[in-house]
Amino acid sequence: MDAVDRLLIGKDLTLPESRHTFRFLLSSRCKQSEFGKALLVLLQKKGEHTNELAGLIQSVRTAEKPIRIQGLRYLVDGCGTGGDQKHTFNISTVACLVAASAGAQVAKHGNRCISSRCGSSDVTEALGINIHAPATKMIQILKRRGFGYFHAPKYHPIFRYVQPIRMALGKKGIKTIFNLTGPLVNPLRPRRQVIGVSQTDAANLIASVLHKMGMRHALVIRNARGYDELTTLSKSLWLDVSPRGIRKKMFSPSSFGFARGSAKSLQGGNAHRNRSIALNILKGKDKSTRYDTVLLNAAAILFISGKAKNVGEGIRLARRAIRSQAAWNLLKKAAKDSHDS
Repeated sequence: MDAVDRLLIGKDLTLPESRHTFRFLLSSRCKQSEFGKALLVLLQKKGEHTNELAGLIQSVRTAEKPIRIQGLRYLVDGCGTGGDQKHTFNISTVACLVAASAGAQVAKHGNRCISSRCGSSDVTEALGINIHAPATKMIQILKRRGFGYFHAPKYHPIFRYVQPIRMALGKKGIKTIFNLTGPLVNPLRPRRQVIGVSQTDAANLIASVLHKMGMRHALVIRNARGYDELTTLSKSLWLDVSPRGIRKKMFSPSSFGFARGSAKSLQGGNAHRNRSIALNILKGKDKSTRYDTVLLNAAAILFISGKAKNVGEGIRLARRAIRSQAAWNLLKKAAKDSHDS
C-alpha cells in the first residue's frame, strides 16, 4: 500500500513511510504534480501526524549539508510559522536583534513575505543587512556580533521541486505541511529554539516533533488571540520542550507587570513601514504595546538560549539592551559587516 492509498483510508504514515515519500517528492525524479497535490491535500484533510512532519524534516536534513559551527554556547533561533493573518510588524525579527544585543547568539532563519506584506527577509534587508551575503560571512558576523541572518531560499534549493505544487495549492487557500517546515530546517541546526504558531493543533504537533528531534531546549507558543507571538493582549499557550518531555502551561504577561495592549498598535505594513517601526523600538523611542511585545519575545529567546535564568531576567536584559542603545548599535554594526568585502 503506497502513501496516497494509506491516506485515502485515513491512516497515518509511519516514520519510514514518511521519509521515503518526502524524499521522492523533494527529488527531481518526481515529475507528477498531481501526486504531490494529492499527497499534500490528503495529509491536510486527515491532519498531519508527528511521524509525517518528522519524516519530512529528516528528508530535508538528509538531503542538505548543514553549516557546522562550534563554540556558540547560547545559539538559538526565534521565528514563527506565519499565516496568522494578523498583519503585524516583524515582531520576531526585532526581538531576535534585541536578544542578540543582550547576549544570546541568534541564527535567524527567515524568508520573504508569503501571507503578509513584509517577511523577515524583507525587513532585515530594509534595515541594511545584506541577506545574500555568503554563509561564511554570516557566520563571522554571528560570532562577532551575536546575530546572523540566513535567508531560507539561499540554503534550501531542495524546495524548488515542490514550490510549484505549493503555489498552486496556496492559490486555492490550501495550507500544507510545508507551511510548518520553515522553523524546523534552520541550516545551522540550533539545539535551542523559540517557535510561534497560530493554531493550537500545529503547536502541539511542532512541540512533539521538536522533542523527537532531541532539542536541548525549545519553546512553542500560541497566543490565545491567534497570534504566532507572545503579546500583551492575552495569555499564550506555552509548550516547553526538553529531553525530559513537553511541559504545558499558560503564559500571562500581566504576571510581569505588562498592561493589556492595543491590537491596532501591533499592525505593520510594507518593508518601509516595518523598518520605521523596528528602528523606533531599537532606538528606544517607542514605549507602546509594540515595545512591550518585543520585550516579551526577546525575553523568551534569552531564556531558551540559556542567557537568562527565567523570563523575568530576560525582560530585564532586553530592556537594558534597548535603553543602553546596544540593540541599535548591534544592527548598525551587523549591517556594515554584511556589506564589507
